[in-house]
Amino acid sequence: MKSIYHFPLFFIFLLPLFSNDSRPNILILISDDQNKEYMGTYGGNFTTPHLDRLASEGITHDRAYSNAALCVPTRYICLTGQYASRSKHPLYQPSTSQAAIANGTFFIPETKTIAQSLRAAGYYTGVTGKWHNMSHEKKIPGHPSNITGSLPKNADPKNPEVISQLKKVQEFMAKELDSYGFDSAAYLTDGNLSYYPDALAHHNIEYTVKGAVDFLEKAPKKKPFFLWTAFTTTHGPREPIQSGDVRMTPEGYTEKHLGLMPSRKEILATCKKKSHTMETTMAWMDAGIGVILNKLEQLGQADNTLVIFLADQQNTGKSTPYECGVNIPFLAKWPDVIKANSRSETLIDTADMAATILNVAKAKPMEGVHLDGLNILPVWQGKKSVLKKTIFTEMGQTKGVITKNWKYIAIRYEPKLLEKGFNPPRGGKIKDLAKAGAFKMLRNSSPFGQAKRIGFADPDQLYDLRSDPLEKKNLAKNPENKRYLEEMKSELSLYIKDLGRDFGEFDPL
Repeated sequence: MKSIYHFPLFFIFLLPLFSNDSRPNILILISDDQNKEYMGTYGGNFTTPHLDRLASEGITHDRAYSNAALCVPTRYICLTGQYASRSKHPLYQPSTSQAAIANGTFFIPETKTIAQSLRAAGYYTGVTGKWHNMSHEKKIPGHPSNITGSLPKNADPKNPEVISQLKKVQEFMAKELDSYGFDSAAYLTDGNLSYYPDALAHHNIEYTVKGAVDFLEKAPKKKPFFLWTAFTTTHGPREPIQSGDVRMTPEGYTEKHLGLMPSRKEILATCKKKSHTMETTMAWMDAGIGVILNKLEQLGQADNTLVIFLADQQNTGKSTPYECGVNIPFLAKWPDVIKANSRSETLIDTADMAATILNVAKAKPMEGVHLDGLNILPVWQGKKSVLKKTIFTEMGQTKGVITKNWKYIAIRYEPKLLEKGFNPPRGGKIKDLAKAGAFKMLRNSSPFGQAKRIGFADPDQLYDLRSDPLEKKNLAKNPENKRYLEEMKSELSLYIKDLGRDFGEFDPL
């Protein structure tokens, strides 16, 4: 799509592997359902000293976007470099039909990842924490959903049989993740916590941090590493950090992860509002990130490690194309490459992560992979202030385009819904329409994929982000903005044509 991608991806090649490999380590820290204002660098007043330090030692991106503001598709995009619409999962087939983008962007055997590319290029690869890209197909023998689903909600995590069953879940996931390119997969959380017995259905940052620290300690000294660390906070259940027993984990009762972090009582004492769930869980995650970053320093790896922190989406507008959903927190630190305490208004998105990581690792994408993103490195080096002129985003029955000043959102319903007699509303607030039953044929009652606190059902929406950053005034029907509307529609058409999927009148076929 040359009209959209104004700067070509840097040439990527595979270096011979020498013992004195100087390529950077890569550490990804991904938060879950986290608003930007939960962090000091974005104006928040929560206790996040380690994230604030990460920002002060690197770059804060103010215009970073998720291409699909929901847990599973965002992670798919980050780890494949492809938009969610390119998923080959059966839920999105046939590949030419309109796909309602939602939490169905699961990995399947045909999925190609950057972890596979990095392993082929000589990196030691690892994953710890939440893994949410495994389809819960109960037909597969030994699949974790068969195990967790069979455990009663009141199961005793100390029971040897329960522990044995949960160990099988870890083993199954580790084997699957190896097929997607991860040499090490441990201390894993299978999807959302609601999948587990009640005693285990609580966040456990200490457990995730243990997985990251163990990986860093065992990573071969002669190889660079790639580590994907996924936290469950600040996703639900939203509860006080002391709600769960620290010894209760996704593998049952264990104490092997204790001692790395301050106690939850100590973390709570650092918070201004100790009853504020979001503040306390952010402080908890931040403390864990501090342990991981300190371990990097102790191992002498901090100066040669690219650290990226991001959230999969903002919570307030989760699964919508609005700024409070898709405009995500995004920090990066790489000493001697990224200028400390810098800030950027450059448009970047989650698809750019794969292109960037492959470039700095001097690795080739897997055969058949269509990289939808661009390399952010020139921005970090101060060589470019503009990477692309548009960002593409999609969710549920919507697709949109974002520029420096404007956003266009198109809601177009799948033909199969209309054929069933669905008569979609043409305007009005989502909340009122949902109450009236206007979306009863749509999964979760919203054109965006699930019920939302905000949003409109107008099929065409145009917002001036300069004067209306909260997107409260739809300018699509304003004659004065016709030119901008047509330009944004044209940009969206280019994306639709490149994807090859039906989408209303934007249909390329």
